[in-house]
Amino acid sequence: MIFRAQITFPADGVLPVDAMTITPHYFGDDPQGLADKLKTNLAAFSQIGGLKPFKIRIYNAQAAPPSYPLATAEQAGTPPTSTAPRELALCLSYYSTWNRPRYRGRLYIPHLLFGGTLAKRPSVQQMTNVLDWRTPLTSGLPAAHNMVVYSRRNDASYGVSDFWVDDEWDIVRSRGTKPTTRQTAKFP
Repeated sequence: MIFRAQITFPADGVLPVDAMTITPHYFGDDPQGLADKLKTNLAAFSQIGGLKPFKIRIYNAQAAPPSYPLATAEQAGTPPTSTAPRELALCLSYYSTWNRPRYRGRLYIPHLLFGGTLAKRPSVQQMTNVLDWRTPLTSGLPAAHNMVVYSRRNDASYGVSDFWVDDEWDIVRSRGTKPTTRQTAKFP
């Protein structure tokens, strides 16, 4: 079975609109075992640790909507706050054997979760921090489970073989905040 893991990190509050989500896919047969292992891995990962909250929901990626979670796991804590725009991210890209369409995928890791100062380009350390996300997402998974690239178009999955992060910031508009004020002016 192909699972879609929806991993949600609250930011700046507990409202659902404030949550940032990444959605890796996995091949396997134990949704609760997968959720529990991802929780353990993220809690042990230095960039998350035992204090940042997150919620993991495992779905059948091939099921027709509406699809309900097959398993969940959660870590409580206080949502971190950010001084940088929440839309800012770096892309953890990956592929299976060939870097071409339907064999590659990406996860947009929020700046809030890997930190560092903002500059024109991400630092080498920031890129390394995002590349390190491959470890909690792939290590020590239950037997016969692995991270995959899932192509809905082909309804096929391919085991991930390579990861990379480039030195260009990515913007995820859906993670932005709503405007709270506006300035206006008339045409002169």
